[in-house]
Amino acid sequence: MNKKNPKQRSVKRPVSNEKADLRFGPAGEVAGFTVAGLAAFSDLNPTAIVRELMQNSLDAAREAERDVAHIRFEMKRHDLNKVPGIQQYRRTFDLAQKGQKGLRPDGTLSDQAKDIVGAIQTCLDSKSSTTLYILDNGIGLDEARMKGILADGVSIKSEASAGAVGNGHLTVVPASDLRYVLYGGLPKPGQMIAAGHAILASHQSEGKPMGKDGYFVKELKEDLFDRYVFPQNNEIPEYIKSKLKWIADRWQSGTVVAVPGFNCFRESDDLWDIISHAAACNFFAAFAQKELGVEFVGEDGETKALDHTTIDTTLAQFRDQKRTRSKFLSGSRAFAAFETIRTGQDVTVETELGNVSLKWRVMEEGKTSIDLCRSGMWITNKLPGKLRESQFSGLQPFHCVVLLKAEDGKIHQSVRKAEGPLHNDVSLKRLQPAEWKELTRAMETIASKIREIFPRNDNAQFKVHDVLSIKAYGAAPGGRRSSVVGKFREVPRRRSRAMTESESEVEEGSEPQKFERGKGTSTPGRRHRGGRGSFRRAGNALRLRGLAVPTGTRSCRFELTPEEHCPECEIRFALDESLDETCDDTGGEEFVRLKTVTVNGEAVSGSNLTCDEKGNALGVRLGSLDPGKPLNIQIAYELPEGVAASPDGPVVLKTEIIRRAANSAK
Repeated sequence: MNKKNPKQRSVKRPVSNEKADLRFGPAGEVAGFTVAGLAAFSDLNPTAIVRELMQNSLDAAREAERDVAHIRFEMKRHDLNKVPGIQQYRRTFDLAQKGQKGLRPDGTLSDQAKDIVGAIQTCLDSKSSTTLYILDNGIGLDEARMKGILADGVSIKSEASAGAVGNGHLTVVPASDLRYVLYGGLPKPGQMIAAGHAILASHQSEGKPMGKDGYFVKELKEDLFDRYVFPQNNEIPEYIKSKLKWIADRWQSGTVVAVPGFNCFRESDDLWDIISHAAACNFFAAFAQKELGVEFVGEDGETKALDHTTIDTTLAQFRDQKRTRSKFLSGSRAFAAFETIRTGQDVTVETELGNVSLKWRVMEEGKTSIDLCRSGMWITNKLPGKLRESQFSGLQPFHCVVLLKAEDGKIHQSVRKAEGPLHNDVSLKRLQPAEWKELTRAMETIASKIREIFPRNDNAQFKVHDVLSIKAYGAAPGGRRSSVVGKFREVPRRRSRAMTESESEVEEGSEPQKFERGKGTSTPGRRHRGGRGSFRRAGNALRLRGLAVPTGTRSCRFELTPEEHCPECEIRFALDESLDETCDDTGGEEFVRLKTVTVNGEAVSGSNLTCDEKGNALGVRLGSLDPGKPLNIQIAYELPEGVAASPDGPVVLKTEIIRRAANSAK
């Protein structure tokens, strides 16, 4: 008898005879329906959820070495009892309610928990349910990847990925009124595998304390790192298996995510409009590079698609959208970024962390914009350090898209580590000091290249003599006051050593230093953000003296008298943290929002106001000014969001005059 080589023997795992069901493990601590771990993802933001789903699918397709990542969204109405584990879910839900009510003296749930429980109960009382299925042609889920999905904070993705499996899967949970998500995977080669994760609350079952998390598995073992026995092949319910068979026939490998009790993000908009908007405005780089295709199948069977052939017309539908409720790109800015990728010029920048690709174009009007896309997904338009848009105020307005790919080297990894959990911001503070310094130098290299490329504005300046008014009118916290009599104080601008003309401001991209609030404006190491918020116009700013607006007022009136002809001027007012006598630290120069404006007694509105992408009026277009002719300007304003200034305290405004300069080549 021939003996097999011991190295070729495979160790078989013990086979569980249990049927797959929703199983809850023992409680480590008491947890309610409003668990802290889910709180960060409780905001039902359609863009964040669609981004997370598409990002995972795109990464999986790259790992499978697919030329194009295909993602399919399906809506299906079905009998609620077809949801795997639903009977155990019902029993556990009743126990969880009973246990949570017993924790409060009045035997009731908190208001927030009532909302969650009410949505669950409404779904359970229905005979039918809607499931959103998301299918892809990626590498599929095997046992290791499934464990990564069910883990908390454990990433199994490669450094080439845009996100991290296991870190962001909770983003999808709020889209299910049941707070239940199921997964199925088909590796190539490999067996079908399935699992699920439901989040309820701690409860007692047969006298035993049980935790909030339920898992659709065959068995929950006591081994912390080998806890689950997953159903495979014919053990998988038809609810998931039918989709895995479809994937096998069409793509041979891939993943399905199922969201039972799908609430359509509690939006009234058509679901395809929501999905296509999120896909187009966040993955336009992947579409432009022919790496991504999305299709949608509604409950009526109608199919719609989005790929590289339709991305331009899809984005064109959103090009007039100036506002967005989320911390992602508006339609107008996404359309502009796509146009830059499609029509802009190419340049490669060599940094010490690897090469970086830029697409750029000069803008006829508007403000300078820099967008970062990594692995085909838009990340942010607020880059730190030398790549802040305000660093290029002396150049003709331009739009630049920084395109990072995994093959670009260490810079891709460093940026990925500096991103937040939703991958829509970059903060160097998330890096270790050595990585911080390396990425800062790389950004400085990119910024230097940008300054070589773009033409400069005409640097001719003009002088404006500001005469401060005698009276102020404004609204105090207790109600509107007819007038406040008193004089504005001219506050000399105190500039720390870091803010002199010969040295740049201390930036977020510089070496980390100790920062203590409340130690005065010239404290060594204090960071001045120096940005202009989301608003920047082409032209030359004259930093005039500050206006110390009297206590309790949010308005001021003053006169402006030019000393010479000034074509196409704008005026704006920023909170000036360097004039720190009177207001709390704002974290940087941010413009106040103008509620009402009058010039020489006439109200100013419409095109005579310069607004940000959210529609907030931040500047007044004064047009052409003649020497010796004063303007009487009165404004009522409100502070930017997030500014910690006392409502009764005086505020220091920095007055800026902008000339919309004629452009000249470098």
